[in-house]
Order: sequence, then structure tokens, then C-alpha cells
Amino acid sequence: MRNLRAKRPRNNAERVASQCAGKLLKLRGDTGETQAQLAKRVRMTESMISRLESGNHVPNLRTLCRLADVFGRQLEVVFHEHEHTHVDGTRHTHPHNHIDSNHRHGHGGRK
Repeated sequence: MRNLRAKRPRNNAERVASQCAGKLLKLRGDTGETQAQLAKRVRMTESMISRLESGNHVPNLRTLCRLADVFGRQLEVVFHEHEHTHVDGTRHTHPHNHIDSNHRHGHGGRK
């Protein structure tokens, strides 16, 4: 019989919003800008910057592109490896791939 216990999804809007918030806070911190200064530069309201930085708003693709552009960054979508458990309890992962085989970046301690 298969193990049918409920599994919490790894990808959800709250998690994505939280990750974006952390990245945006770091980028703005690196520039030393206030929320008002960034809002003016990216043509958004200060309250929207606040909502993004607090993780209370899931940015759409257009917003992510605008933010990446103002910080001179390239927006990248990466589907990381996933791990799953078989009925017998064994686990394994499937790696993700990049078009550019020389592309390397950290994965938060994961291999």
C-alpha cells in the first residue's frame, strides 16, 4: 500500500513572496536607497515597495523585470532539483539543468 500522507507543497505564493522580499531588501540595502527613492526610480508607489519588501505582495513578472532592470540584474528562472521519497522509504533527487553548461551558482548548501 502506498504512503498517502499529505505533503506540503514546496512552491507556493507566500514562499515566493518571501524570497523576493529578501532579495529586494538586500539589493536596496546595497544601494543605500530609501523605499521612497527606489519607488521613484522604479516608478512604483512607496507603499508597493513596502509590501514587496515585507513579503505581503507576490510580484508579477512585469514587476520582477522592472526591479531587475533598475538594479542592472538579469532575471533568471531556475527549476531546482527536487527530492522525493519512494514507497520503500528511499529518497533521491533529480538535478536541474541550465542551457549554459558552464553556469554555476550556489544552492544553499545543497548538492
